[in-house]
Amino acid sequence: MAIVLNTDNVFDYLAALGYCAATDRSTSQIKVISGKNFNLAISFIDGRNLLVKQGVCGCIGQPSTEFSADWRIQQLVKNFKSFGTGFENFLPELLHFDPDNSILIVKFLVDYCDLSDYYAETQNFSIKIAKSIGKTLGKLHDLTFEDLEYKEFLIDPLTSEADLNHIKIIQRLSHLTPNIFRIVTQECLQFYKLYQRSPNLSQAIIDLGNAVQSSCLIHNDLKINNILIASDWEQPGSDVIKIIDWERSRWGDPAFDLGRILGSYLKLWLDGLVIDSSLSIQESLQLATTPLEMLQPSLFHLIQAYLQEFSRIITARPDYLDRVIQFAGLSLIIRLEIMTNDERVFGNQGIVMLQVAKQLLCNPHSARSTIFGNDFRQLVNH
Repeated sequence: MAIVLNTDNVFDYLAALGYCAATDRSTSQIKVISGKNFNLAISFIDGRNLLVKQGVCGCIGQPSTEFSADWRIQQLVKNFKSFGTGFENFLPELLHFDPDNSILIVKFLVDYCDLSDYYAETQNFSIKIAKSIGKTLGKLHDLTFEDLEYKEFLIDPLTSEADLNHIKIIQRLSHLTPNIFRIVTQECLQFYKLYQRSPNLSQAIIDLGNAVQSSCLIHNDLKINNILIASDWEQPGSDVIKIIDWERSRWGDPAFDLGRILGSYLKLWLDGLVIDSSLSIQESLQLATTPLEMLQPSLFHLIQAYLQEFSRIITARPDYLDRVIQFAGLSLIIRLEIMTNDERVFGNQGIVMLQVAKQLLCNPHSARSTIFGNDFRQLVNH
């Protein structure tokens, strides 16, 4: 990697590409945005706003693949007219990709905010937002579903099916080794102990892995943190949302995308649990600061809008909604892995989350009413 960006030399880098003059550093505002990559948001005096991202470079002498999937989605817009017409308004505008230095330049969206931040601040779980997510995702899956042209364009020889999030976690949980005792704390080992004491849970995850059907373009990391909401989303004609961070996008199973976003909503509920030794699990769930009943209308309308755009998936895969619910459970297991391995916490909240994940994975059919309420029958009869 020849260049390591910082708040000063980024202007020289951009000037060499023609995006600004080197002297613009004195009149521009620059902000470091936290994230797994090094992110710089730059506001120029002429009103332009750029986001410059630098990831971890690959091996010496080899270009990075950090943002290659993001860039491939941008090329879809240019190479496939139907894709550009359908999704250009829902994607961030990528301006430049430098694989040698693992740098991506994006048009910064100043009139949008992170959907997770919006929900946390307002507790406004509008049906319009959920419908927009479901409609956009349904169109994406339907347009690319079992289309060989898209498949050939999207499959990258540098990646494999093992790069799919759901495949990776299933492989990890299916092959736990004594090395886990070195990685996690004593408290967090409780997660793995409980997991191994539930053979039906581990079998459900293995069966889910065997049922994976890669058949369309998927985001592969779809959660509310990767969705932006427009400041004018309530106005007629607004695009409402944009879906960002496509760096893990792959040809994969659409049920994983849909299950992942459902799991992201369920996490809002589970993160707000009231945990106390005097309360039963059921009482903790009912006393959550964001009750499930508040989220159920959004979950229902998100799925309904999705199926209106992608109705043929039910004919192709009659068990599709059960698989979606199972992937929602798997997304909670992914969250528990992050809690135990990275954040080094588990505790009572983790135990409750594991119980909910187990219900979704082992009994998806009976879990339908838990997620969607009694309106679920309307989805079945869609």
